[in-house]
Amino acid sequence: MKKSGCASRSRVTRLLKVKKIEGVTTEEYARRLRKLSEDVIELEKAEKAAKVFSAVSDPVRIKILKLLEKESLCVCELMEALNMRQPLISYHLKLLREAGLIRPIKKGKWVFYKIADKKVQRMIDKIIELA
Repeated sequence: MKKSGCASRSRVTRLLKVKKIEGVTTEEYARRLRKLSEDVIELEKAEKAAKVFSAVSDPVRIKILKLLEKESLCVCELMEALNMRQPLISYHLKLLREAGLIRPIKKGKWVFYKIADKKVQRMIDKIIELA
């Protein structure tokens, strides 16, 4: 990560005065803030969470997840349920699969999709509740 520039250091210096923080240099406070940033969440976890948020940022994908809560479905069933073409359904399923929210189950030549984990159901229900 890049070190703070002069403009940033100047802001931190002014901030220390506004917050009435004494006995700490600008650099010490800046280091403390960078450490805080590292401690709140590991970068890898933040990236994975961002991928999940991105995956559920589309109404169609939320609807797919709600449908898959009810039962495992194949692409053609999702096409009928959502009145959408196969390439678009497959695209949405790919994003949900890459985020780890759904998983495929192969039965002969058929591929059915289901929710990867009960936590996914609870997360989607909570997001809908908050909306």
